[in-house]
Order: sequence, then structure tokens, then C-alpha cells
Amino acid sequence: MELQQIMDARSPGHTPGVPRLPNIKALTSIRFFAALHVALYHMVRPFSLWGPLAPAMSVGYTGVSFFFLLSGFILTYSHAREYESGKGNPLKFWIARFARIYPVYLVSMIVAGYLSRSQFHNKIHILAYLADLLMLQSWSIRMVNFFNVPAWSLSVEAFFYLVFPFIFLRLRPSTAKRAIFTLAVMWLLALAVPLLCLKLYPAAAWTENANSTLAAANQIFRVRRLPILALPQFLAGISLGWLYLHFRPRPKTASFLAAAGIVCLAVTLMLANHLPFVVLHNGLLLPFFSMIILGLAESNWLSRLLSIPVLVLLGEASFSLYLVHFIYNDWVKSTFMASDTILGAVWKLAVVIPISVLLHLCVERPCRRVILGWWSRRHPAALTVPAS
Repeated sequence: MELQQIMDARSPGHTPGVPRLPNIKALTSIRFFAALHVALYHMVRPFSLWGPLAPAMSVGYTGVSFFFLLSGFILTYSHAREYESGKGNPLKFWIARFARIYPVYLVSMIVAGYLSRSQFHNKIHILAYLADLLMLQSWSIRMVNFFNVPAWSLSVEAFFYLVFPFIFLRLRPSTAKRAIFTLAVMWLLALAVPLLCLKLYPAAAWTENANSTLAAANQIFRVRRLPILALPQFLAGISLGWLYLHFRPRPKTASFLAAAGIVCLAVTLMLANHLPFVVLHNGLLLPFFSMIILGLAESNWLSRLLSIPVLVLLGEASFSLYLVHFIYNDWVKSTFMASDTILGAVWKLAVVIPISVLLHLCVERPCRRVILGWWSRRHPAALTVPAS
């Protein structure tokens, strides 16, 4: 996969004079399967309905760790050349991130607010809704779970975006061993507080719905939601991005990593009932996710399979799927008494996936173009190639 040596000016957010790396289509497609895992986790209860697959399907929340890791990887992959050449602009980066996520996020929050309008007599609900609109809800366990529950991770991502321009160059490695070491350190940091919770609050830390004291449950919930405690997962993604850019694995090595990562991930998910809930939630699977990402970043039979247009489109719409599936599921349950069975999940997904694609095509893409175009017109100097 070689750098494109000509400027690609299709995006108003592109910086002229900085070669663009090609999109890694397989990593776009894989997002759909991660979002689908999260959606099925919310749509099917009890998990025993899955039979032998119950352990794996009961830990759909692990898809969020994958998104955090992938986010760090893709942002590093996309912006490394720009910042290494001295043309990086934090404000431009933040505007581009806002244009990418906020339009669909705002639509989801408007819908969630409308469906929950009867709750606005309570002051905490008003404050929670304002926190949601400002993407600050994950900093307070009192406000994080109102309205659209999965949106908590977007609040965490907003924090990641805020700090990214200031930290990702500092994680640039000088050797492959240093890159792997940094990745390992970030993994251990991600697990440090969950392991401490396992010692202090064993019942609440082992099982998602354990019979434990309110204080213990609140502490575990706080660990699962605080952005600062999720930061090592994002930093691991940055380290992985640098590892790929500067010390790319050979094609055969990448194919092995993808296969080994998938097998290890599948085995671990099937054994999830024997692993602590809070550790799984906060990054235990990062090594396997990293192997899969590195493997799919190179051309092999699996990455080519995942690069077919329909899967790429579903991957692009996965952000919308992640944001709207919970709202839709709650609405059909309360309005039509829809069941949480596997069959029920199938027909719900048959509706919500096309809705997600429409949101991507009719809201996300157009709004992104408008916002980036507006910013480019107001800041033409930021898009001007400096004289050498």
C-alpha cells in the first residue's frame, strides 16, 4: 500500500502538499461488525437465548474498546504526515472531528430528547441533556446514562480528540521494540485501575449485574465511564498507528497476525464468563484487537474480502448504527411491546441498518462537506502550501 504522491483535494479538510495515505477499506468495514456486536448485546436478553454463543454475545461492550483503539490508530495513520511536516493545525483537526461526528450525534440526541420529553420536569434530566449536547456526560456518573446510553463513548472520544494534537507526536517511536513496549505499557495502564477494583470490589468487578453494595457498584461504573481511565486504550491505538507507519509488518506476518488475532479473540470471547467483567470492559482484549488491525491493514484474502463496496458502506454507516440502535430498540419495545429475542433483533436490525445508511448518506456526508467547506473559506491560509 503506497503513498499517493499527488494531492487529493476531494476533501475541503485536506492539507495541500501533504501526501495522503490511501484509505484502509478493511478497517472501515470491520467497524460494522464491532457496532453490530454492540447492537446485539443491547437487543437480545437474556443472553442465554444465544445458546453456546452466550458468553461471546454477553460481552458486546468490548466493541467499544475496539473503537477506542481503532480511533487512535486511524487518527495517527491519517494525520502523522501532516504533523511530521509541520503543517498540523489543532483547530483544523478539531473542526474536522466536529464535522465528522456531531451532525449525526445531534440528530440522535434530538430524537432521544423527543422520546424522553416527559422526563424534562426533573432538573437532573435537563442538566443531563445539556451535558449530552456538549458531549460532557461521561464525566459524571449521575448524568451519563440518561437518554441515549451508548453516547457515553462519544463523550469519551471528544476528550480523546481534544488531547490528540498535543500528545500523538510524543508517542512516535524510534525503534520497533520501543513501539511495542509503549503499546504494552498502555495496555497495562488500561488494566491498572480495573485490577485494583478487582481487589477492592471483587463481586462488582467480576459480574456485570452482581449483587453488591451501592458504593461498590458506583465505583465500578465510574471506572467504566471516566474518559481519563479510557485514555490508555486510545493511546495504545496511537502507538499501534506509529508502529504500522514506521515498522510495517511484512504481508505474511500481517496475514498471520490477522488470523492469530481472530482465533485468540474468538477463544477469549467464548471464555468471557470466566473473566472479570470490569477488566474485559476496560481493555483486556487490546492485544488481540491490535493483531487484527495490523493484519487487516495489509493486503491479504481477508482484507480484500472486507474491502467489497457494500461492506465498506456498512462500515461507514456504523457510526450511525452505533448511535441510533439503542434509541430505536427502546422505542419499539415501549411502543409495540417488541421482544428482545434473536428473531426480534433480526427484524429490528433490518430496519435500523438502512436508517443508519440513510443517516450516513443524507446527514453525515453532506454536513461534513458543508462544515469543512465553510471552515476552509474562512481560513484559506491554513490550506495554502507554504513556499519552500
